[in-house]
Amino acid sequence: LGWVFLAGFLILFPFIADAYLIDIASLAGIYVILSLGLNIIIGYTGLLNLGFAAFYAIGAYSFALLNTRLNWGFWEALPISMALSGVAGFLLGIPALRLRGDYLAIVTLGFGEITRIVLNNWVGLTNGPNGITGIERPNLYGLELKGVVEYYYLVLVFVLLSIFLIRRVINSRAGRAWMSIREDEIAASAMGINTFLYKLYAFSFGALWAGLAGQLFASKMRFVSPESFTFLESVLIVAMVILGGQGSIKGSILGAIILVALPEFLREFEQYRMLFLGAGLIFMMIFRPQGIAGKR
Repeated sequence: LGWVFLAGFLILFPFIADAYLIDIASLAGIYVILSLGLNIIIGYTGLLNLGFAAFYAIGAYSFALLNTRLNWGFWEALPISMALSGVAGFLLGIPALRLRGDYLAIVTLGFGEITRIVLNNWVGLTNGPNGITGIERPNLYGLELKGVVEYYYLVLVFVLLSIFLIRRVINSRAGRAWMSIREDEIAASAMGINTFLYKLYAFSFGALWAGLAGQLFASKMRFVSPESFTFLESVLIVAMVILGGQGSIKGSILGAIILVALPEFLREFEQYRMLFLGAGLIFMMIFRPQGIAGKR
């Protein structure tokens, strides 16, 4: 019954909210996809990634370049953007996953900064700090999804599809292997699991969803620049996973919604928003370290 009410609320939300709230809900949906992707790496596999915004940027810029340079539409570019982000995760994982713990986190942080600097300095391809403008909105059977309501429903469909597919993978052999690596990598290896290969799968699969979120973001804003993919963006996505609960799909959704919606409602206290966020995370670490919806 609860799921029925939730589905009804999500479908009817545009009819009871103004354009501003609908736009925030669309942005929250994009961050839900990002949080779900990072949760595969951090929550289910136990690998700390501090450069997740790099895959987000690769998806956004891939679509921006394919659309503005080659005139590819949203649906044509979608598999390419996701594939490029997934391949980037795979290629990063080959050298990086030989490390563990803090050392792995430092390598991923460096990759995120390298990606941002390359986007900022490769003026001939990415237009440097000026970014890429004039990105087209998605078309569906000849209808351009330019209104906030139409875009909300597009993002909602992708969020539901992401939840369904990620849940299926988590409940598969690969998902069980990821969780065994998270709990005890040596024991998992002793039981015959190729831990390096499954960690590569996790990096690639998580990055795939960052590519999808990046393309949705680029088509929503119709503009991308390197300043949208800074280190703080990676920290924000990690905070969503930790706040909601590592290894929990519901937790990723809750964390993303809270950290996107709450700053908007605290806009009057703009100078103190990061203070509230830091204090909230400290209280969570003390009183509920597993997160809002995480398991003990």
